[in-house]
Amino acid sequence: MLLTISGKVEFTITLDSSAWIFDDRKLHLDTLVSSEDEISFEDNKEWNRQIIEGDTLPPTLKTEKQFKSTKQELLEGTFVMNLSPFLEYAEPETFTYRITHKDGVTELPYKDRYSHYAQFSKEGKRLYDDSMIDILIIENNLLLERYEYVTKIEFI
Repeated sequence: MLLTISGKVEFTITLDSSAWIFDDRKLHLDTLVSSEDEISFEDNKEWNRQIIEGDTLPPTLKTEKQFKSTKQELLEGTFVMNLSPFLEYAEPETFTYRITHKDGVTELPYKDRYSHYAQFSKEGKRLYDDSMIDILIIENNLLLERYEYVTKIEFI
């Protein structure tokens, strides 16, 4: 099932969240909603040796590690997509949109669109079998609100 941005818009936009895993605009939820990060070095001697002596690796090893980490990241990551580009592409005629979700209907201000994110995956799996999403309100690295199982986005 596809989700649409409709209502008082110039263009109706169809969202297919199952394709977002391949989109470079996706973000890790863990990096967007962060806690205090502590830097620690498990092997101080090795780290210091690499700084002093320089660390050289075969050129293919770096690429292999990067590919493996990207693949692993996709298989285990929890991703979100910012909704602002999609809301803007619709060219809305009003400044409020309504989302229909599991717990009812909620109106959101268009001006706050940069803090509205669509969560489409969790731990490498689709969030819902029918490709529906959750909408998260994230500001200053804090998750303020979660609207689960969003089935409709409509400008009113």
